[in-house]
Amino acid sequence: MSAARLRIACLAAGVCCVAALLGCSGGTATRTAPGVAATAGPESQDQWDYRRIRFAEAMRGLRIQDGLVRVDEQVAADLMRGLAVADSAPAVARGHALMGENDFTGAAGEYRTAILADGDNARAYEGLGDALLGKRKDGDALAAYRTAAMLDPANANLRLKFAETINRTGDLDGWAAELARIVAFAPEHGEAHARLAVARYYLGDHDGARAHAVQAERFGGAVPPQLKAMIGQ
Repeated sequence: MSAARLRIACLAAGVCCVAALLGCSGGTATRTAPGVAATAGPESQDQWDYRRIRFAEAMRGLRIQDGLVRVDEQVAADLMRGLAVADSAPAVARGHALMGENDFTGAAGEYRTAILADGDNARAYEGLGDALLGKRKDGDALAAYRTAAMLDPANANLRLKFAETINRTGDLDGWAAELARIVAFAPEHGEAHARLAVARYYLGDHDGARAHAVQAERFGGAVPPQLKAMIGQ
């Protein structure tokens, strides 16, 4: 990657509505298993094992299949017992609260509960995507956002999260295609135009980059100054 392109990538990250998530460290609040002493410096094997086991439990009952998050009803049977659709929204709220504490594993568990209570709750899948990004599990986050977007396809900000996660997985063409779909149904979404301007530049379409940069600024999007200089805007 050229130095100019790298500068664009770094600055362009600031225009995404989920910049705080994309810039996060991916860590969780420090927790240790009962009887395991917290230590300074590198994480002990016991601590790592506890974190791994805790995350596996948080995701129990869900699986990634065909690029989507699906409920494994056999595995989740005990978790689903007694749950009702009305339990989904409170679980999402608890997940959001844990996200605010950077407890991504705890949040994932609450979003899992919300999904088990109501498999059509797009906010639950979106929240799970946020938590998985926090855990630096980009491929799984992509599946969660894709599932959420299928349930709520007209939500441009959700679709932008999906697009940005496509980019994080290295699929430049897929990133540009999803951004184009967003601006097709939400033509006044300045941030989507700003990201699409960057994507079109990367793909060698300078005319397209200029056109979307103009639209981005028209509708309040933030176009990286370096990109503007290189496309002569």
